[in-house]
Amino acid sequence: MARYSGKESAQEHLLDVARHVVHAIYRAPQITGKLKIETEILTDEDLLPILDVMQELARVFRFVQWDHVQIRSCYDRGEPPVVVLIGADLANADLAWDCGACGFDTCRGFRAHCEELGGGGMLGGPSCNWKAMEYGILCDWSCAAAYHYRVDARIMGSIGIPLSLLNYLPNCNAKIGLPIGPPKELVYFNREDLHTTMSYEMDRHDLLQCIPTTFMAFPGGGKPAIKNKDTWWLPPEYMKVEPDAEAAALYEQVLFERIPELILKYSDQVAARYQKKDKGKKVKK
Repeated sequence: MARYSGKESAQEHLLDVARHVVHAIYRAPQITGKLKIETEILTDEDLLPILDVMQELARVFRFVQWDHVQIRSCYDRGEPPVVVLIGADLANADLAWDCGACGFDTCRGFRAHCEELGGGGMLGGPSCNWKAMEYGILCDWSCAAAYHYRVDARIMGSIGIPLSLLNYLPNCNAKIGLPIGPPKELVYFNREDLHTTMSYEMDRHDLLQCIPTTFMAFPGGGKPAIKNKDTWWLPPEYMKVEPDAEAAALYEQVLFERIPELILKYSDQVAARYQKKDKGKKVKK
């Protein structure tokens, strides 16, 4: 007879769920039937390069900070999620439908642009509209598959940015991540770790900064007041658009100094993952 810790078994089961999620991704319905998909599953210390890049991006992108704090907290507690990487080629114009949704009159024009300048993905563009819809469908199916196993998961573009910067899934130009677990309730929706790391004032400030329209009075007068206090009308405060030199300097420091340092740090490690795969493939004659 053997005894197993229920919590430890549930944590170990996340990898099985991730495999089922990948099955669902390849089974997702397609419109064109020509979307090229690649997936990977990352666990444990293999998450660290992505988390390190997220930590720097979090200095200038609030939504990345929210995701990074939650995932890093789970990792530090010994409850890391299993992350499914989902990639696709959205710049492959092989349909000849000439619908114009990509911004070009013909698929041939779109293809010529992508061959010269690239395309697709969160950090690029343009994308084939039909392939982008298929990509959205398979991301939906990945979340639905995790839900069927009653495991918390949330699709995250904040993971997709590090994947592109570090060149994971190098044959894809659209990349996104789906963290699965740990086995707790609403890990990525309630975000309990944010409550313990951010004060009420910080949380309130984030809401005002990130969702200003929720706190906006009637804007039709041309000078909308912001409801940033209980008696917001005494006296009212207004939105103002102006340059922010400090924010711009931090943005440049993160993107042009700190991120390149991390890319250099992890580039060989990430590239080695795909060199091993290529060596295992048979060369067609």
